Amino acid sequence: MWYFSLTRFIVGAVFLLIASTMDLKTRRVPNRLWIVMGSVAMMVLFSELLVRKIWSDAEIYWQHFLIFVPIIVLFSEAFMDRPPLYSEKGIELKVLAWLILPVVVFIYMVNTLSHSLLFWTLSMIPGMMLFAFMMYFFYILYGGADAKAVITLAVLVPFYPYIPNFTHRAVSADLVPLMQTLFPFTLVILLNSSLIVAVFPVFYFFMNLFKKDLDFPKMFFGYRKKVSEIEDSFVWPMEYYEDGSLKTELFPRSDPEERVESLKLHDREKVWTTPKIPFIVPIFIGFILSFIIGNPMMYLF
Repeated sequence: MWYFSLTRFIVGAVFLLIASTMDLKTRRVPNRLWIVMGSVAMMVLFSELLVRKIWSDAEIYWQHFLIFVPIIVLFSEAFMDRPPLYSEKGIELKVLAWLILPVVVFIYMVNTLSHSLLFWTLSMIPGMMLFAFMMYFFYILYGGADAKAVITLAVLVPFYPYIPNFTHRAVSADLVPLMQTLFPFTLVILLNSSLIVAVFPVFYFFMNLFKKDLDFPKMFFGYRKKVSEIEDSFVWPMEYYEDGSLKTELFPRSDPEERVESLKLHDREKVWTTPKIPFIVPIFIGFILSFIIGNPMMYLF
């Protein structure tokens, strides 16, 4: 059913293009964009499962549709504000029930659908959503918009796409069902996006080499900039003063205002900075590439 893949490609390309434009201009992407994109993604997934159940020979049971319970709960946790689980009054039972519900549903699905490869493929949707939460928690994904993009893409592209004369899965058709479980397509997008980001240090190196700003290893992660221009730019200062001595942090993520003030107090004119990379842009490019070339790791095998 290639038309579902085409629908997913169009939806993803349009929304990620809009998000990339916003990320480039302001380094912010409003939640409403991801909420709309995720809602459309859920409708596409529901429609595909329903079409498969009615008009194809695929073994799809009503229990497969229960996957929307953990999907909706996790998606809501990413975008909606809810009361805390614990307050002065004690544990909020409604919140506890809300959080336990997807676990109970998933256990039921395992007991009834463990024989179904489709179930394990669908289970990768909440699995990838939880993975995005973890990457954000451990600062692998630094921006909230980046994590929300991954969460939304997990719902949008649960299957390896197929569009005649356009997509290339890089694996044989027989292996696709297994790959969808072992290496979800959202991971393919993240892999291709990361390969794009990996080019940046090479770019910074040659740019600094041309400008004769040679300072290893800072020259791989950014460039020198006037202190007076930092506050109006999308950069973090790698250098700052603490207790009167100059410190260096290659991957700064703390509030740059305090560091800029410390640099001004010591009359520093220029310092090394690292840009706030709009990661939505590599995700957008990685999304397009993933449809065209598939999983680059498969070429190595």
